[in-house]
Amino acid sequence: MANDHGNIILHQIKDDGKISIKEVKPILPSTPGLKALFLNEEKKLQWIDVFNDNGIIKISSPIITTIIQDDKLLGTNIYYKDGNLGIGRAPLHTYKFDIAVPINTQMTAVHIGDGKYGFSLGNGTSQGFIPEILGMGADENDAGLYFIGRAGNNLSSNIPLIVIDGRNCVDEPLTNRPILGVTNSKYNEYKFIIDQNGLVGIGKIPKTNMLEVNGKIQAQDFILDSSVSIISLIIDLKNKISNLEKQLIK
Repeated sequence: MANDHGNIILHQIKDDGKISIKEVKPILPSTPGLKALFLNEEKKLQWIDVFNDNGIIKISSPIITTIIQDDKLLGTNIYYKDGNLGIGRAPLHTYKFDIAVPINTQMTAVHIGDGKYGFSLGNGTSQGFIPEILGMGADENDAGLYFIGRAGNNLSSNIPLIVIDGRNCVDEPLTNRPILGVTNSKYNEYKFIIDQNGLVGIGKIPKTNMLEVNGKIQAQDFILDSSVSIISLIIDLKNKISNLEKQLIK
């Protein structure tokens, strides 16, 4: 059995109630600074120093080289416990992969890309913790961030392919803030917003109506109660007014 240098083989093994190596024999003689792997009492591999004692190659005291100690990879801030991996702290709860990001610290935790353009996850504020998802494309012809849902089949369903769900910390409906807002670099100027009651606002925060628009609406037609269109109502109203004017003239 050779070590990673290819110059140490086991020669004699002694068992005095515990596993130990008495002698090792080098393939290349008189080579200083040799090391060999040692199986200690806890059945853990350790590196040991090897030296020449009057022609007999012997070993020194084992050098402890435990890879993981107290659930932590030695010399790093990487933790491993019960199949879960943590960076910066031991993995919380049952998270398979957990990265620690301090509160009150604006910091990117995960980046996938070339270092400048790509996809990032982290804390978006230095005053508390706001989870931030950031996407940045390489040019104007590419979107900064795609949300793509792909169904596994073409079977019909009432469940939307992409769902944005708002709820409070105890998994109950929100009652004190909107669910979704869309802005254009100005945090509080909403181009589109859906509040906690399902009201929709375009260019404004909705107050009482299902749809409130700050500006003009252009459309070919509007349908009321799924059967009567606004255009047909206007035409009918114009005809009635015209007929009434004719009667008054007579």
